[in-house]
Amino acid sequence: MLQHNSSSSPVAQIGLAQLRRNACFRFAFKGINLGCDSVDAPCVFGVTALQWNGVEEVVQGIKTFEVAACPEVSNCTLRHQALDSATAPAFENLTAINITLASGGQTKAWWADELHVAWADDDCTAAACRAKVPNKITIRRPGGSLSTRAKGLLRWAVRGQDAGGLEDFDGR
Repeated sequence: MLQHNSSSSPVAQIGLAQLRRNACFRFAFKGINLGCDSVDAPCVFGVTALQWNGVEEVVQGIKTFEVAACPEVSNCTLRHQALDSATAPAFENLTAINITLASGGQTKAWWADELHVAWADDDCTAAACRAKVPNKITIRRPGGSLSTRAKGLLRWAVRGQDAGGLEDFDGR
């Protein structure tokens, strides 16, 4: 489950980060369960499909989902939102999706779960490509002098160009 507070940032992004350069990680967005902290106004979500073009992420499509408010304040359920066949092609071969919320002109917290995605390319070659990337999380490790941290970051950035950006910031 994801919780996002729109007052801290109006846009939530779910995407590939450093892996966006690697085409075998592209995905298709199919749908999501959504709800927001509104007891009166409906929740209007904007989902923007993005694709990396080698320089920046470019908008491929936009879909709006409206979810009814939950006057109960508790025991509310998230509502499943799926793409229709006319919209679906713009949400394939993506590197990220951005999600925004509008509800009665106010910022609201919102929740999501059951993100429905699929690999854009699910053949054996693409699967082998994905299997080559180490399954680890990039964690910034503070400490050391500024010079040492800068050298580690530089090593990470240089290696990240070849290794999909998954090296730790300290160069390990």
